[in-house]
Amino acid sequence: MSSPLVSVIIPSYNQAEYLGEAVRSVLDQTYQNFEVIVVNDASPDNTDEVIKRFNDPRLKYFVHEKNLRLSAARNTGINASLGEIIALLDGDDYLHSEKLELHVKFLEAHPEIGVSYNARFELNHSSNTIREMWRPPLEAGLVDLMQGFPFSPSDMVIRRDWAFKVGLFNPEMGTAEDTDFPCRLALAGCQFAGIDRALNYRRYHSGRGRKNLEGRLHDVERSLAAVLADPRCSAEAKALGHKAIKLHMMVIVSLALIQNEIPIAHKYLHQLIELDSSVIGGNPCELVEFLLSDSIADASLDHEQKLKAIFEQLPQELSYLSSQYNWAVQRGFLWKGIRAVIWGGLMDPHVYFERALASKAVVDETLTQATTYSLLNHEHEFGSAAAFKALSELKPLFNQLKARGGDLLAGSYLINRAFQHYQDREYSRVPDRILRACWNDPSYLKNRGVLSIFLRSLVKTAQ
Repeated sequence: MSSPLVSVIIPSYNQAEYLGEAVRSVLDQTYQNFEVIVVNDASPDNTDEVIKRFNDPRLKYFVHEKNLRLSAARNTGINASLGEIIALLDGDDYLHSEKLELHVKFLEAHPEIGVSYNARFELNHSSNTIREMWRPPLEAGLVDLMQGFPFSPSDMVIRRDWAFKVGLFNPEMGTAEDTDFPCRLALAGCQFAGIDRALNYRRYHSGRGRKNLEGRLHDVERSLAAVLADPRCSAEAKALGHKAIKLHMMVIVSLALIQNEIPIAHKYLHQLIELDSSVIGGNPCELVEFLLSDSIADASLDHEQKLKAIFEQLPQELSYLSSQYNWAVQRGFLWKGIRAVIWGGLMDPHVYFERALASKAVVDETLTQATTYSLLNHEHEFGSAAAFKALSELKPLFNQLKARGGDLLAGSYLINRAFQHYQDREYSRVPDRILRACWNDPSYLKNRGVLSIFLRSLVKTAQ
């Protein structure tokens, strides 16, 4: 019997409730030349019972006698694997049915790529409904990997040779394994490339706090220090220096404020501002925008109350930021409503828009462009009919908040589609999109780029 080409590694600790769905999502793949390896990291729940429900020779199961944590559990699975391609999957996430097929085809077509990754669906907290999409850039290098999280482990597929070349995951790096491992791959010369499809689902859990926030940040700092000290580190990455910790620190500050760990929040907030004072500049400032994003991540919770508590916990010298509280609350209602329309949510989107209208929320260019991006993501995954359905619902809601706000949104979406059709050489589809965009927003009639692709598409269609 030939060895499987792909090995899917699933570490599990206290995830029995979701593990069955994760395993089933692998067994139901359109590509079938795989093995799936589950590593029970001494979990105290009924993980054993979940695995016993499956009767498939491709499923292998290993149990740690004591809890060794995530990196070691992944290493156990990888060391036991046979596949030349290794796919990572957290025990509470699950895969799109075409995930393995598309990654195998991509890696076969691009032998120079050591790690492929993909966009993903972010799920509503404690739910299987989609909250939004995360679409990383299609190219990523060391600088990107140092600054944040362009892709998560469940998004990654790795060639076996590369995984072993860097010594697999390093358990000594604690909770920073998702920073350390990709950075070591990049330092070793591994090339990363993305697949422009959402191919897995990332689950979030309501009410599940994060422990040892300071330890988490220290782990990342140690990982980044090792990267900067490595002689293979590029000049560009070294120039980034200590500022690479910025996004990681923002995450810790936000979590500490949400979890009422005020001394930790103040400590790292001061360090964050010392690192990059621009985070508190502007109206709204980057810090407030980040806090808003975290406050609306769980749609089942009242973001207005969460934001109120957060702003009350800011240090005295930042009390002036309270002037941005109303903006954050209003924008939160808008984003919850927009997500509910586009992706489907936990509540009727009209409830959110009514609250936004009552609080005098503002629809501005930034929101219009961000909503356009979400609509384009939706179309990319579910087709133009689904995107136009969402747009037709959003248009009157935006018009209620701003005169012609919905018309401008429609124009923005249509003009972006026109340029995409032109780039894809679908010339016959360009004129209609442009005409409809101009009907909604006549200002495009003065745009030379729009007029240029309109005329060129007419000529190319006639040829």
